[in-house]
Amino acid sequence: MYYEFISSLSEILPVEDQTRILFQQMLKIVKVPKGRILLAEGEVCDKLWYLQAGLIRGYHHVADGQDNFRDVTDWFASEGDFFHAADSFLRQAPSRECIETLESSVLIYISRADLYQLYANHPEACCIGRIIAERLLLAHQDLLRDMRTLSASEKLESFRTRSRELFNRVPQKYIASYLGISENYVSKLRAKR
Repeated sequence: MYYEFISSLSEILPVEDQTRILFQQMLKIVKVPKGRILLAEGEVCDKLWYLQAGLIRGYHHVADGQDNFRDVTDWFASEGDFFHAADSFLRQAPSRECIETLESSVLIYISRADLYQLYANHPEACCIGRIIAERLLLAHQDLLRDMRTLSASEKLESFRTRSRELFNRVPQKYIASYLGISENYVSKLRAKR
């Protein structure tokens, strides 16, 4: 049941049997339908999630100046990805981010308290957490660089190249929001391909 989760950890760094057993005891698995909000704005994120199957997005609300809000997509997670609302998880503060399922999903999670207990008592767990955080930081830096330097068509092409599966699975409006370009423009660029 938790094989994919443990296997993904072992790909990062070998996990001792004792640590693997403790991880398995602390993990929970849930099946969640499409459209479910896993974390709402204002809630505190107390879980590190692993996506076994499905599709997830993280987003935040932005005021449009007329007492209306629109959501802006910050990230996507697909099978094999770890995710959380980092700011809330690390600071244990109310989240400014929401997390939503875009497809029916199978999720494995560990509570923050259990994870930090593992970090304190098992150095390899702490190293795995650091490596996961480093990989997420690098991906975020790539995205920021693209957002600052690329034209709209180049952003979409970069996303398509880097994330071909997401390009085909994620609804167009969320891709547009993620890249900071209009949905109509995404539609036109997709039609040209």
